[in-house]
Amino acid sequence: MDDNILEIRKLSAGYRSSASPLSGGGEARTVIKDIDLDIRRDEFFGLLGESGCGKTTLAKAILGQLPYTGSIRLDGRECGHRRRGEYYASVQAVFQDPLSALDPRRTVGFTVEEPLAVHRRLTKKERLMKVDEMLEKVGLDPSYKKRLPAELSGGQRQRVCIAAALMLEPKLLVADEAISSLDVSVGAQILKLFQELHEQMEFALLFISHNLDVVYYLCSRVALMQQGKIVESGDIESVYANPQHAYTRQLLSCSPS
Repeated sequence: MDDNILEIRKLSAGYRSSASPLSGGGEARTVIKDIDLDIRRDEFFGLLGESGCGKTTLAKAILGQLPYTGSIRLDGRECGHRRRGEYYASVQAVFQDPLSALDPRRTVGFTVEEPLAVHRRLTKKERLMKVDEMLEKVGLDPSYKKRLPAELSGGQRQRVCIAAALMLEPKLLVADEAISSLDVSVGAQILKLFQELHEQMEFALLFISHNLDVVYYLCSRVALMQQGKIVESGDIESVYANPQHAYTRQLLSCSPS
């Protein structure tokens, strides 16, 4: 449909274990199976589930980091039919641990500028102007360009990762447990930052988490994943108020709020 930015049909993906001298080729293991999922343009969509249920595997398939069977369509076009550079410019990610996501030898300015240097034909001056603008959007002074990741707090590092992810103005941002490594107050600031950036820029957000309260606060729709399958999805108010699947009811009963 025209109002969907992402359409997933019958998606299955997994991993192949390392080959051993005795077994020969590595053994294939399917982690997610027959996933159907739609994300609308500019919406914040939550993906909930316990650790190991396949949330990150789904994210990697969407990001083009895993082979898969089935269909992933971004903005109406099959992802496999796009040039890799074009696809990576349209889908970006923010990961759980900002320290491991950043090159410790590279300055903030280099990290935020690099997507433009690779994908856009701009002069150095034009790129630096855009870097300054983006740093201000994520709440960092342009003077941070000269700093290394080790000189930043956890929240500041995640702001740098968000800035780099949004430099190419992607249509879809995948945030995989983006606040779980931060303390509560800093995590709340990052959630508010996502909302503020959404008011300034047009992008859809797939927010992956195990925290029901955070997803309820941030997202308009939600899907629940169990053992590699989507077991329930819909409007977040309806799902939380009247869960239809036993797994959803179990998760909600465990939530302190």
